[in-house]
Amino acid sequence: MLAKLVTKEGSHMRNFKFILLVLAFSLNLSAQNWVPAGNVVNPGTKPNISVSGINSAWIADGSLSAPKIFRTTNGGTTWLTVPVNGINNELYCIWGFSDNIAFAGEGYLTGNANLYKTTNAGLNWDIILTTGLNGGHFTGLAFTKVNGNRFGLAIAEKIYRTQNSGGNWVELNAGVTGVSNAQNSLMIVDNDFYGFGLNNGAARIRLTTNNSAIWNTQQISVSGNYTSAIAFHSNKLYGVAATSTSLPMISRTTDGGNTWNNVDIGSGVTGTCYFVWVPATPVVYILGSNGGIKRSTNNGITWVTTPTPGVTNLIHFDFFHWANTVYGYAVSSNGNVIKLADTLGVLTGVNGNNNIPSAFSLSQNYPNPFNPVTSISYSIPVNTFVKITVFDVLGRTVALLVNEFKQAGSYEADFNAGKLSSGIFYYRIDADNFSDVKKMILIK
Repeated sequence: MLAKLVTKEGSHMRNFKFILLVLAFSLNLSAQNWVPAGNVVNPGTKPNISVSGINSAWIADGSLSAPKIFRTTNGGTTWLTVPVNGINNELYCIWGFSDNIAFAGEGYLTGNANLYKTTNAGLNWDIILTTGLNGGHFTGLAFTKVNGNRFGLAIAEKIYRTQNSGGNWVELNAGVTGVSNAQNSLMIVDNDFYGFGLNNGAARIRLTTNNSAIWNTQQISVSGNYTSAIAFHSNKLYGVAATSTSLPMISRTTDGGNTWNNVDIGSGVTGTCYFVWVPATPVVYILGSNGGIKRSTNNGITWVTTPTPGVTNLIHFDFFHWANTVYGYAVSSNGNVIKLADTLGVLTGVNGNNNIPSAFSLSQNYPNPFNPVTSISYSIPVNTFVKITVFDVLGRTVALLVNEFKQAGSYEADFNAGKLSSGIFYYRIDADNFSDVKKMILIK
């Protein structure tokens, strides 16, 4: 009798654990899908969205002489109508830095289009850049979401660059005339590597890998003559591109754009599309003008549909990467907004760094003095681009140890001075707004 009771109790316990496992699995799945995030009223036919934080996003569009801007600071629970005093035309692009700071570019003009900036949530908008006569209208606006958004680009037939968070802009010579691209096909990895899709001739992109010193035109492998989407991994090797008529075929590169090959992403996403690649991860998203959204977790090789909760006519989306989670928002021409929180560990099967440092730091190398190898530890509390340089007492660079986008966490970099003579050396870290220098001694 006792044996039967134990067996029965053990069976109940196994069933209970199974139910808990199923529930946990279901919660994980729901966390990886889009959910409703409120709505805005009549945003326009081509609303543009920019995600500036976990719970913060901006939306802009309007029609002809009736611009509209909205923002949320609570994850879409409420959307506030932002004043547009001083803006006279609909807006084709917006980029939010924070809850209060944003840039917006005018569309539907053949010249004298303005790029605006607010620092007080829209109470005032200042003109910071004008295209001039016959300069087109702004169809793309992008900043690096690292280093304090210091490096940014705007495109309006011509391409403009800022290296101080939009304080000053200079026109670049991209080597082509009439570089107007599809809305938001402007791509930026860092202040050296960026590009855009061309809208005439064969399916092509225009790309620079050295901050506009040299531009190259690369013909991608898909058909069409209006390259509407382009995105690259932070390693600058993997990339994807598509035209307004190429889906379900996209073009993919693994060598920085030197060669491209077709990839069939399957059904569900059609029309003009847009890519967003999550920095320093193999995760990339695609949105089609039919409202379909897909996700790749292996650098664009295979794609899986991410269901949307009955929302159609999705036009644009954007993402914010924090720690091990990607927060996304998408907006439709009907004004409906959806959002998701993708846990990268679930998507990629790789656990993120759970011990996020509370501050930037650069440790003293160990051992010190050393011969010939030493280790340098550093910590970064946010996802950012990191550069660690070693130089001699005359200030000459002798080694570049780190020069890439890093997720928040603690790291080590080894320095091998086998080819150097004994002496004093210095190493410097530059990450976001943090910089520090330390001395080390090589004794042979």
